[in-house]
Amino acid sequence: MTVTQSPPQQVFASLGRPDNLPDEIAQQVRQRIMNGEFAPGERLPTEFELAEMFAVSRNVVREAIARLKLAGYVDTRRGVGTFVAQDMGSRRFEIAPEDLLQADTLEHVFSLRVEIEAGAAAIAAQHRTPEQLAQLALALRQVDASGDDWEQGAATALDFHMAVGVATNNPYFMQLMTHLSHVIRGAVRTLRYRSAGTERIEQIEREHHLIFNAIESGDSDAARLAMRTHLTNGMQRYKAADTRTTP
Repeated sequence: MTVTQSPPQQVFASLGRPDNLPDEIAQQVRQRIMNGEFAPGERLPTEFELAEMFAVSRNVVREAIARLKLAGYVDTRRGVGTFVAQDMGSRRFEIAPEDLLQADTLEHVFSLRVEIEAGAAAIAAQHRTPEQLAQLALALRQVDASGDDWEQGAATALDFHMAVGVATNNPYFMQLMTHLSHVIRGAVRTLRYRSAGTERIEQIEREHHLIFNAIESGDSDAARLAMRTHLTNGMQRYKAADTRTTP
């Protein structure tokens, strides 16, 4: 089989963290694997080529490859080279927090969150227990009470969304939502910080109440729509705030 590779000078960005070179190299290679720039079974550039691309020693490259191999992204064949793992499609679901430093990746994650949490809200409207509805109401009150305290607001908003997940009574929704909430925590905090003292906070809270009201009334269609609208608006608010703060 013919092995194809991108020209070395076009593959990677320059390094920005000289104190942690193996981790940064591993992260850049991983990102290109996840983006499909390196396909399953494709051979990566050699240690020598990678060392030249990143302007580091081959020992640093070896450490980076070792991290990727341990995480299951690559396989090494002695005397042949390093290859993207063939079973990437069967890997455990994972979103690395550093991926969210890229705007397009963050948007992809928010899009995924919209689909998952809108479904969760619809299921919660049908399957929540009285006790879970009470917990959801408590979480909503805590969000309301946070006011312009952006740190508290971010934490309580995530708690509210997790309470919706609990109300599905589906452990798999909970696992996915826990992972997504963990990785987007920074984005939520940034949005709350940039929204503090503006009318956006009031809009966010109105959206939370619409979600709760739909779940309380057992209207799964309304709950799905309310959650979808809330999260879609959230991404738009994040992008708008990011644009305003970009030099």
